[in-house]
Amino acid sequence: MRLRVLFTGVAVTLALLPGCATYSDKIGRMEGLIASGKPAAALKLLEEQDSSRQDEVVYLLNKASLLHQAGEYHASNTALEQAKPLMEKYAVLSVSEQAGALAISDNLRAYPGAAYERIYAHIFAALNYLALEQLDEARVEALQLDNALSQIPIGVPAPTGFARYLSGLIFEALDEWDDAMIAYRGAYESYKTYPAAYSLPVPESLKQALLRLAGRQGLNDELQQYRDAFGVKKDEVIADGSGLGEVVLFLESGIAPLKRDSITAAYAADGRLLTIALPYYQSRLPTVTGANLRAAGHIAQSELLDDVGRMALAEMQREMPGIVARTIARAVVKNKTIKQSERQGNDALGLLVNVAGIATERADTRSWSTLPNRIYVLRLPLAPGRYQLKLELRDTNGVVQGVREYNDLLVSAGSKRFISEQWVVPADLLPRGPQLRPGTIDQRRRN
Repeated sequence: MRLRVLFTGVAVTLALLPGCATYSDKIGRMEGLIASGKPAAALKLLEEQDSSRQDEVVYLLNKASLLHQAGEYHASNTALEQAKPLMEKYAVLSVSEQAGALAISDNLRAYPGAAYERIYAHIFAALNYLALEQLDEARVEALQLDNALSQIPIGVPAPTGFARYLSGLIFEALDEWDDAMIAYRGAYESYKTYPAAYSLPVPESLKQALLRLAGRQGLNDELQQYRDAFGVKKDEVIADGSGLGEVVLFLESGIAPLKRDSITAAYAADGRLLTIALPYYQSRLPTVTGANLRAAGHIAQSELLDDVGRMALAEMQREMPGIVARTIARAVVKNKTIKQSERQGNDALGLLVNVAGIATERADTRSWSTLPNRIYVLRLPLAPGRYQLKLELRDTNGVVQGVREYNDLLVSAGSKRFISEQWVVPADLLPRGPQLRPGTIDQRRRN
């Protein structure tokens, strides 16, 4: 069966040799436009590229990100709603797709999205609804998030902490205090139990939310547990936020790492030249790693909610044994086919298979590469009124890299105003990080 699949695929793959560039080669051309703050131009370039059925999901996800960056929140959610059922459909590959991928290339499989990408589809749909001030729709997305998270197996990297924190914010904005408390508890447990590969500190604003809601709901024993865990003195007053509104700003900084492939030549025992291609991540370090939000003498500082780069690398590390096994098996099958052709006196076919194998052995570099690199939150409680807000974006040394201003922003008592903000640097300043490969953990300072 494998040989028939391979023979059939040889003609197809040879016909496609001029287009053997990896997905990251294609998506990488948009990087300069994204980094220059031109998501609409990047979207146009994306739409000009061919999108096969195998690449349909990753195309829709990247399209959704670019529309989100351009402030086209309705259109972004349309793309996400198209992607969601396809991700579920392709999560279980068909037998024919698996056979073709084993014999020819992993790129022949329909891309289902990594588990963390499937969760981010719901997260960004919720962020879009919040930016549109559609809280009821955001609530529906929060419920879908809870269901999606319940389907993630233990040990599979996913932004559980951020997802549940976001759900808590949505429920709190709707005065659904019990559901908010449940979501915040889940977020707290997630941040505490993240593996070292993508661990993050528990956000201070999450601790304050747990203290505030435990007190509000009369959960005195739980409140005392949080006081003890967070080092809050017994006589220290916990503000309940009554009479205040709140501005909640999500800062999306940088661009997710780009998946590339590394091709290695090796000789089989019979002296035949084989090629093995494995993926790795090229990190794209964000220049902005923190921010301050100011209004009428009040200030909020950013807190890191998620590090997409570390999450992506952890997922690749989890998948790498399977990738390596398929790559080696593919090389073995191709080499056996060549030897069989030569034994039958068909040297021309053997040469054809060898050339096709060398030319088409590329790693699967598909990923949701237009996700932000890191996501921060800034929460600023304010008395009711209209405000001029100023967001100062800073690098690791605290130097201001840019400023965003929000004029005449209305804050009402008991309400939340949600803002999504992105920051990417000019293309010529986009920092290139090291090659991140499975088995290594990026230990750079996390802000």
